[in-house]
Amino acid sequence: MTTLVQAALSIRRGARGSFGYITALVFGLLTWLGTFGAGGRPALEHGVLAAAWAAVVIARGAARVREERRGGQPFFNLELGLLLLVGAHGALQVFGGLISPLYPALYVLLAFMSSVAPRPVGRTLVLFAVAFEAGIYFVTEGHQDPRPFLLHAVFLMLFGLLNLIFTQAEISRVRMQNQRELKDQQERVREDARMFRLVAAPTDSAAADEERLARSSVEEVHQGLFFNLDLMKRTLGLHTCVLLLADETGTRLRVAECVSDRDIESGPFAPGGGAVGAAFQRGIVMNLERLRPGYNGICYYGGSTDVSAFLAVPVRDGNEVRGVLCADRLDDRPFTAADEQMLTDAIAHLLRTLENEQVFLQLERSKREHSVLHRASAALGAALNEQAVLDAALTAAAEIAPFDFAAITHYDAENRVHRVRKAIGDGAENLADLSFRDNTSLTAMAVKNRHYLPYRGEFDAGSQLVYTRKANLTGMQSLLIIPLVVREVAIGTFALAARRRDAFGPRVRPALSALANQVAVALSNAASVKQLEELATTDGLTGCFNKRYFNEQLQAKLSAAERFGRRLSLVITDIDHFKVVNDTYGHATGDVVIRELGEILLRLKRETDVVARFGGEEFCVLCEETETEGAMQLAERVRQELENTVFETELGKLEVTCSLGVATYPQHADDRTALFEAADKALYAAKHAGRNRVAAC
Repeated sequence: MTTLVQAALSIRRGARGSFGYITALVFGLLTWLGTFGAGGRPALEHGVLAAAWAAVVIARGAARVREERRGGQPFFNLELGLLLLVGAHGALQVFGGLISPLYPALYVLLAFMSSVAPRPVGRTLVLFAVAFEAGIYFVTEGHQDPRPFLLHAVFLMLFGLLNLIFTQAEISRVRMQNQRELKDQQERVREDARMFRLVAAPTDSAAADEERLARSSVEEVHQGLFFNLDLMKRTLGLHTCVLLLADETGTRLRVAECVSDRDIESGPFAPGGGAVGAAFQRGIVMNLERLRPGYNGICYYGGSTDVSAFLAVPVRDGNEVRGVLCADRLDDRPFTAADEQMLTDAIAHLLRTLENEQVFLQLERSKREHSVLHRASAALGAALNEQAVLDAALTAAAEIAPFDFAAITHYDAENRVHRVRKAIGDGAENLADLSFRDNTSLTAMAVKNRHYLPYRGEFDAGSQLVYTRKANLTGMQSLLIIPLVVREVAIGTFALAARRRDAFGPRVRPALSALANQVAVALSNAASVKQLEELATTDGLTGCFNKRYFNEQLQAKLSAAERFGRRLSLVITDIDHFKVVNDTYGHATGDVVIRELGEILLRLKRETDVVARFGGEEFCVLCEETETEGAMQLAERVRQELENTVFETELGKLEVTCSLGVATYPQHADDRTALFEAADKALYAAKHAGRNRVAAC
């Protein structure tokens, strides 16, 4: 039943995840079939289809917002881009197709998507836009002359790719600088790998590597044991020479290796009260002679035997008895003190063989772990966002120490809040949106102490708290929570849990700690890159676009206006006597005034208008397809809104005003520089006329 439920949930998630792509495909086919053609007169069915398209876009956009808040992929992705492109072409078809006067809006849309989308998605959308328009131009509209289409294609690629390249150039520069810390750690890992002489690449699976190492080691140990036992059998004239070792519980014995003239049983055996049991349980040498026929105190024969002389020497490893080395003869020749010493020396040699093999295994594991860290370093270095870092970290951790549950949390030190950024495995679905304040959990303590917990890697759900009482792990016996530390500051935790015992002991803990250090640096770098991506187009104080992005939009919209013979108005606003506000009320109050003006502009602008903070207290608004009169109406509403706003300060109430200048292309200017100068002159004219007013060029 559980399998069926999981399969049903997987199908449901898959259908939900692909619904946007299916909708884009359906609307794309309808557009290619000319369904939206109406000669400029929208019909009722067009409204129904538009409503359905809008509903899907809103639903998928809301889903992307929720995923981004949970630490998932960025908001804008290929799915939304395809929906917007096919929707735009559907709208163009309603109003005349590719020759519609609304067609330049497609350039703006593509430039916008290229700016906000990740680089691979932006490139894909540009190529899709060209290919999709080719189908409409040659198939749906049946044109024969390719030159108009080629011109459109060139402009589509220019608007999309150039904007994408310019936006990402600065991001790439800072990303290279942020990766220097990772390179230092990678070099240390490579030095350790050279010290261990890594000459063979391990397999991709940690389980396969362990199986290969175990098989190789067992074969090596068996060969060494057999050689030593066979040598003693021939030297001492033995009937059987056998090594029995205790199991993990230390209560039963089984044959590790033997050389005998007859078949013997391999065990496991309960030591019992025979000669073998006495040597193992009491840790003494058992030297028996003239055994009666039918003696049944030798467990590996499974019953009575005709052995006449028997010698059992305990295998001691320090103070621990790990097994028994036994020898027997059929003829009546008792074992001498020299024979006992030979077996004792053989035991010392056998223990050295096992110890050497353990060292070899540890070296092999270290080689594999270093290789995993190499691959993890490369993956983390190439990760451009938080989600890619989390995926690379969990993949590497699974290779070092397979787990049943894993999660990475982020710690907000300012608000003292922990938030699960990604969780996989048993019970992960209950932690998807989990956030909690500092408490007595192991997670909070690991962050506070900057030390891994629990100390022995053991977990008891009844007495230990991982996150919260309502969202604790169950069914796990092993747990390791490693703090993610960057420059002595804990930014989160990396938690692994397993149902088996001793899953994260001293053997794997150093490698996992090294991985956690790299993950911490990579997450810090990803946060810096994300912040830079936001700063690349946005003013941090007001949320408006910045000067660089505004200049790009001004040039793009001016080119479109020139091509299609449209109006383009520019509004420049400046706060009156702003220096007096700063000098009297302080810069903090000045920032509040600037932020409020930005909010007013964003609130009153049209959807197609571009608002940017151009510098200091100066803002610009770019109004596409707008005459001077329309731009002045917008400017007047902004002026009145700010004039009616009252700011509460420590010195009492504060009221400020602003002056605004308006210029329009091509009425007042014929290029970008001239248009800006014209609007600036109008602004100064408003100020010289008494301020708190709107003036046109």
